[in-house]
Amino acid sequence: MTIDELKEKIIDEGSGYTFRYGEKLCGMEPIVEKGVFTFGAWSGDKNKDYADIDDLMTDKFYSGKSIEELLNNNDIELDFI
Repeated sequence: MTIDELKEKIIDEGSGYTFRYGEKLCGMEPIVEKGVFTFGAWSGDKNKDYADIDDLMTDKFYSGKSIEELLNNNDIELDFI
């Protein structure tokens, strides 16, 4: 899956995803309140919220790597929530 495909699925289909990176269960999901999207992410016991999906994709939140890096390097396999 490409970053663009992932962003489309998260926004258009409201899909969340989980994956394992290292020993941690990680994931991301859309949150919609009053028609406004935000995005939640987790890595082990750490949580972070994002107002912009591009920030979610490029932030090095997952043990120093971004979702974009992890997908491009085939380091993770996403599971639909």
